[in-house]
Amino acid sequence: MARTAVGVFFAVEGTLALSCGYLLVLLGAARRTAAVPVDNSEACLRFVVLIPAHNEQDGIQATLASLASCHHPVNRLRTIVVADNCTDGTADVARTADVEVWEREDRAKFGKGFALAWALQRLQAGDEDFDLIMILDADCLVSPNMLSAMEVRVRGGASAVQVDYVVGNPDSSYASALRFAAFALINTVRPMGKQQLGLSCGLLGTGMAFTRELMYREPWQAAGLVEDAEYHLRLVEADERVEFAPEAWVSSAMPTSLSASSSQQARWEGGKLQLIRRWSPRLVAMGLARRDLERLHAGLEPLVPAQSMIAAGSLGSGLIGLLGGSRRLIVLSVMTLIAQLTFVLMGLRLVRAPAQVYRALFSAPKLIARKVVLYVRLLGGGGPTSWVRTEREAPAGGNGRRRLPRGRQA
Repeated sequence: MARTAVGVFFAVEGTLALSCGYLLVLLGAARRTAAVPVDNSEACLRFVVLIPAHNEQDGIQATLASLASCHHPVNRLRTIVVADNCTDGTADVARTADVEVWEREDRAKFGKGFALAWALQRLQAGDEDFDLIMILDADCLVSPNMLSAMEVRVRGGASAVQVDYVVGNPDSSYASALRFAAFALINTVRPMGKQQLGLSCGLLGTGMAFTRELMYREPWQAAGLVEDAEYHLRLVEADERVEFAPEAWVSSAMPTSLSASSSQQARWEGGKLQLIRRWSPRLVAMGLARRDLERLHAGLEPLVPAQSMIAAGSLGSGLIGLLGGSRRLIVLSVMTLIAQLTFVLMGLRLVRAPAQVYRALFSAPKLIARKVVLYVRLLGGGGPTSWVRTEREAPAGGNGRRRLPRGRQA
């Protein structure tokens, strides 16, 4: 029995070790990422910015003011707030900012994915002329160079662009500092590495732009728990690639307690399991059949565990190794934990994380314990089945941004 347990955990630990090796490859590639210079010699492209909003009256004004500060001609920017099933004053507040407001009422199809699909269909039915469609969450602040960074990528041939997505309040609590660390590793370091390796960097749900031709060719139909990741996999299947613009960013304040962020975590992790079931086998099969690294990578990447699960799995494997007298399992577990720690610390150093983020790492065991419980619940079928709005924090003061590494523009 003990030998069986050791064998099972050795296989599990081998998978975790491979995941850490993949992350270290991305980290090594991310170090070579350079900012793309902005060329203002041509006329600016025409943007339509869609802002899906459900009961966002407290934060929408700051979002719109931040967007208005972007370095882009006003006559080349059209902003549309999609007030989706709102029961507050979101639409009225948005109108005071002199932007378009489209109100949608459909309780049977509730959630960001449905709201975006509805707005994009309405936009396509019109006769307005534009070049790019950008999607921005209603609780985000943006960098002044966001639109110009997207434009540079599109002029260079990109059809889809994602900017950095950061946490705007890492100093509010240890929970928001831990979320900063997670965002930095997932939303910054990994996309930077993928960009350098010629892979599609992924979509993060906000701060993403698509050419008009792409959105009409590949209509937005994603309405799952993680609609952005679902749409990204559809794009990869269609042989499209998302480029990363790390010199620009959107920021959002995160919940200041682990309990307040539980619904968001459940949606993300539950959505990830949905993607694995629906998309991973399909894309992996396509990648192998066509010898296509991009599709193969997109199908396998959702299988990379969260940092908390890597830590919990490696600690558990190490304990089984001690109890079962397996020196090889103990060594593999220790090596995996060292690789994970290297990725986390060097990744945070790369993004110049503030000191409070490093201090918050000492609170990580609480997060790991909550994540283990969450995964047990999800695997038992107890996760969310539909989109649930996360309770918002007020937008961070100032520009809500973190310090950026050298060579990345503000």
